[in-house]
Amino acid sequence: MQSLFDPVEDIKLPEEKPKRSYKKIFQILAAVVAAIGLGIGGYFGYFALFPKKLTERPVPMNMEKLLVELKSARDSIDSETRDIYGRIQQFNSRMETLGRKPVSFSQVFLQGLSAEEEQALDELVRQEKDPSYRGILGQVVEDMKKIRDLQNKVSQLETLLPGDGLEVKPGDTHMKLAMQYLEKEKGIPESRARELIARLNILETGMDKGMKVHFYYDPAKDFFGTWVAQGDAKRSPLALVRAKEMKLIQEREAAVAKATNLADEKAILEEIRDNLQKEIEGLDAKKAQLESTVSQLELDKSKAEENYRVTSAKLSEHQNSVWYDADLEDRLRARGVLRTVNKVENIGEVKFANNIDLTKTKSITLKPSQFGIDHIRDVRVVPTFLKEGRDIGVRFVEDGTVEVTVLNESALRGQKILFVVAQ
Repeated sequence: MQSLFDPVEDIKLPEEKPKRSYKKIFQILAAVVAAIGLGIGGYFGYFALFPKKLTERPVPMNMEKLLVELKSARDSIDSETRDIYGRIQQFNSRMETLGRKPVSFSQVFLQGLSAEEEQALDELVRQEKDPSYRGILGQVVEDMKKIRDLQNKVSQLETLLPGDGLEVKPGDTHMKLAMQYLEKEKGIPESRARELIARLNILETGMDKGMKVHFYYDPAKDFFGTWVAQGDAKRSPLALVRAKEMKLIQEREAAVAKATNLADEKAILEEIRDNLQKEIEGLDAKKAQLESTVSQLELDKSKAEENYRVTSAKLSEHQNSVWYDADLEDRLRARGVLRTVNKVENIGEVKFANNIDLTKTKSITLKPSQFGIDHIRDVRVVPTFLKEGRDIGVRFVEDGTVEVTVLNESALRGQKILFVVAQ
């Protein structure tokens, strides 16, 4: 036996157990945690990319959470609508550059829209208004204000509507009552009242006793209106108009019967026409013979008309012309154009080469160079019964030129005149 005091070297201790390793457990736990994290992340990531519909989500427990959800959905709708609107504007700008047809905003939302709704949506976009629900709601509020304003105006106008109207008496006409209303009750002048009535469809047929005539006049717009109601009368205004139309129908039927008789007469006349046609065919042969004669006569006529035209033109020119000659006195006497008989200067029997047509011009210009001189000092008119200032105007220009103007056409038409020039 060994005691406690024996040497320890001889004692054999049991072998130590190896330390336990947790590395694999940690690896497995890490893998599990990662898988769980990926699963949870994938779950939330999926619903972040593809969120559930509002109606598929859990119902909120209070109104504040509901309003948060709805505001987020609303902002998403507005953002997507503005993106669509911006994309369409980019495309249309490109199409405008290329000269192609643009895309309308309503084409994106064409499904379920009526023609009027499509037009209204395009109008909002064309006016560059917000096409989102907020913008449309603002437009609706604005339109409701306009509707209320119009309703107020309608209420005001309804207060101006006539009451029971005027009862028709024997001898009354629509025109007569309208004139009385405008002149006596509204104080409108007769001429203006007739202008207002002329704009309306006044009942032209007679009115039955008991009918009611209504009038309306707006002084602010100078607008007049009137109509006829049946009232206590046995017939309505429409019945009167139809009765007149029936009378016209009867007159038309009478005209049709008359047309039938005319058709019979037409058949007789057509027979007569056929007989005459045969006679015409016989006359055509004679006509052909006469046409050759007429052609020759027309040719002769054309020649005669041309001769007449030329002769008339010459005669007209001669009748409307003033024949004149101008030169120095000694030259005119030497040529025999100017003669003195019993101390009276006359024009010799010489044909004048110069003339002016009074229908075209009434002035004659005498230049010094025509006569080989430097300056024209004076001009005397022969015959002397033509007076300067009354029949003829003579004006001296600074450059030595003389302007002669015809003042009295009747006195000078067809006359021969001498202008005796003095240097």
